Amino acid sequence: PVAGGLLLAAGLALYFVGRTQSLTVFEVASHLPVIAGTVLLLRGSRGLRAFGFAIGFLLFVVPLPGFVLDTLTTPLKEFVSIAVEGLLAALGYPVEREGVVLFVGNHQMLVADACSGLNSLYSLLAMGLLYTHLVGPRSRLRTTLVSLAVVPIAVVANILRVLALVLVTYHFGEEAGQGFVHSLAGMLVFVSAFAMLVALDGVVRKYATPGQERAANGNAGTDGPRSARGARIVPAVVAGLAMALIAAAAPVMKPVPSSAAAPDLETLIPASFGDWKIDPEVVPLAPAPDVQANLERLYRQVVSRTYVNASGERMMLTVAHGGDQSDALKAHRQEACYKAQGFEIQSLSHGTLAASGRTIPVTRMHAVRGERSEPVTYWFTMGDRVVLGRLERLQVQLENGLAGRVPDGMLVRVSNISGDPAGSYKAQESFVTAILAAVPSGDATRFVGAVRG
Repeated sequence: PVAGGLLLAAGLALYFVGRTQSLTVFEVASHLPVIAGTVLLLRGSRGLRAFGFAIGFLLFVVPLPGFVLDTLTTPLKEFVSIAVEGLLAALGYPVEREGVVLFVGNHQMLVADACSGLNSLYSLLAMGLLYTHLVGPRSRLRTTLVSLAVVPIAVVANILRVLALVLVTYHFGEEAGQGFVHSLAGMLVFVSAFAMLVALDGVVRKYATPGQERAANGNAGTDGPRSARGARIVPAVVAGLAMALIAAAAPVMKPVPSSAAAPDLETLIPASFGDWKIDPEVVPLAPAPDVQANLERLYRQVVSRTYVNASGERMMLTVAHGGDQSDALKAHRQEACYKAQGFEIQSLSHGTLAASGRTIPVTRMHAVRGERSEPVTYWFTMGDRVVLGRLERLQVQLENGLAGRVPDGMLVRVSNISGDPAGSYKAQESFVTAILAAVPSGDATRFVGAVRG
């Protein structure tokens, strides 16, 4: 009872924080300790063993955090791109690759995040575990072998899917490779991968787990003596009331976005300052469709401009504002954005940038794709503070959220085309200093945070 009560309390606290602060991962993950604690409280360790698989299987309901998706998606996309390039070359097709962009004939195709195969891998693992649990015999060896087989099967199946879509696009045009054919290919590959997993499991059952059929867990789920059922009524009522109380309190305690008007970035960012002015001849590089969709989901306003000075030097500026940064996992890391568009990140580091009496924590990276070499400096603000890492963003969000506020957020990115990253970073610092000097101090706080002692 004590262990169950503590686990239930921890789960309810996790739910309360996740629900009030719009942290979906926390909110959904809280169901596991809540259910496990309730079962342990009412049925003891015997009941927890009986419900163990069902509770553990709920892990697949919990969405993967953004940083985990970035960590897994990028190498998977690169591996798929390399494999498809090799297969196309072996088949005699004219193919070149830059990062995750494939050039086949006259077609340029980006291996997007959705084509990394991560969704198929995650879903196939869930289906494989459910299959081995429902179809006997149950054994740890069998479950382990089937689970380990999920990764190569899912990756190979996804490579064949991307290869098929590339060939369809090459022979029949871009429209043929999208829409219905694209969706059908994904479904057929998943069904085929699951069929391969079942076939492999048949071999495992035949040779690796003979005679290991297990009986059901006896009367693990029986109600037991009437006196024991009566003794469970009080903790059951207390647990139910605690859940109801937390569920009712969470919406009331939910923070609200600031009522202050959102900044108008078009007018806030000067068209000319110092020796710099907007270059009307340069059109900003358009992001990939999936990256653009993500930008629209995260930010209310996005302004991208290219400035030029009297010496002909050009500097690119992107500023994006999001009015609701209630989810700390929403921050849009630029290295992930550039990788999604086929760039190779040759160096990535954190540092500081001194401008207008402020020391701004920034991230610097050198992005390269083909002949394009682009040193980049960027930073995030949440509320009136520049935040660098994920934990710091989460800390600022919780500080504001528990005080009843939802902080807004700003992304500022400065870059230029150059093969000299060190020189570019110095030029970018001068550019930022010049633009902040032309912006009123109150507005500058929106970009670089408040001055702190």
